[in-house]
Amino acid sequence: MTAPETTVDRARLRFALLGPGYPHRGGIAQYTTLLHQELASCHEVRHFSLTRQYPSLLFPGKTQLDESCQAIAAPTIPCLDSMNPFTWFSTAGLIREFAPDLTVLMWWQPFFGPSLGTVSRLLERRGLPTAFLCHNVAPHEGSLVDRLLTRWAFARARAFVLHAEVDRAALGELRQGAAVVVNPHPAYEQFIPGRRIDQLEARRRLGLRGSRVLLFFGLIRAYKGVRTLLTAFARLAGDPELELVVAGECYEPEGEYRRLIEELGIVSRVRFVNRFIPNEEVAPYFAACDLVVLPYHTASQSGVVQIAYAMERPVLATRVGGLPEVIFEGETGLLVPPLDADALAGAVREFFARGGLETFRQGIAARRDLFAWSRMRRKLETLAGGCR
Repeated sequence: MTAPETTVDRARLRFALLGPGYPHRGGIAQYTTLLHQELASCHEVRHFSLTRQYPSLLFPGKTQLDESCQAIAAPTIPCLDSMNPFTWFSTAGLIREFAPDLTVLMWWQPFFGPSLGTVSRLLERRGLPTAFLCHNVAPHEGSLVDRLLTRWAFARARAFVLHAEVDRAALGELRQGAAVVVNPHPAYEQFIPGRRIDQLEARRRLGLRGSRVLLFFGLIRAYKGVRTLLTAFARLAGDPELELVVAGECYEPEGEYRRLIEELGIVSRVRFVNRFIPNEEVAPYFAACDLVVLPYHTASQSGVVQIAYAMERPVLATRVGGLPEVIFEGETGLLVPPLDADALAGAVREFFARGGLETFRQGIAARRDLFAWSRMRRKLETLAGGCR
């Protein structure tokens, strides 16, 4: 069911957030920190963070810690270890002492089902409402075990916050009867530097030579469709000024992508940056490009879209999951079917034929309010008021 609209006395609200924060790296930690900052502008907030996310054996990346020089940080209470059940109970105790009007638990991976589900159950038993804020209701590469862990974690929560209407159906298969709020993923404006970087300057910094630049940004995993993108790019060989940048840590064997780039004959026109991009380097990548390309095979939503919009960059993406809900065809970007290299290549040609970057900037600016953090705050205020 949809959460009711409620008039809320903002001065009296307390929010507890449970999820990763600095010094953990990645989009979920940054999102939780930014949500903390927005809620704290009007309310009392405590961010109960993780002491450990994943055991080292289960983490495919090089480090779980944010090594950026420009950290995105806010005060946290590190308390929950995903592998230590004693901390699940002690974390619930700390939150009970705070007595929040609503505890918002970050959800993105069923691995955290036992820990977050335990905290949710313990709080709900004491009459303290909990809501899962779902970055993904179901994982991109899930299994029956993932489904069971998710169902168990969601069983007692009073409410859910989704970033895409399409996720309602997935949630309905796992949990019914709870309040549901849908709000688009807010824009990641924290990456915008004090002085906006000129496109030519950004290209010089990155050593790019092309006059037209495409960007894939984010962790490189099979479901994100980088192989399809490389194949599509090879079909654009008639445009010698077109350059592709793939920037993000590779969670698959890098050699497989390097070999494909060689086989397709596009080595001189592809910049493959296999590393996690620190905060201070994000802006130059987006400033340098004309178009952000996300050829995902599956998706619920994507924080990369919201970095692009904050940097006034249009997005070419596949018509999967919640992406069509935030990419407005012909206004803020273009949409194509997944796993279709010909369609992807054709959309790149169409983008530049329409006038490229400048043609889409006005459409992105017109949608700015839809992706404001204040909009998310107001949704959570309404949800907290309805749960009391």
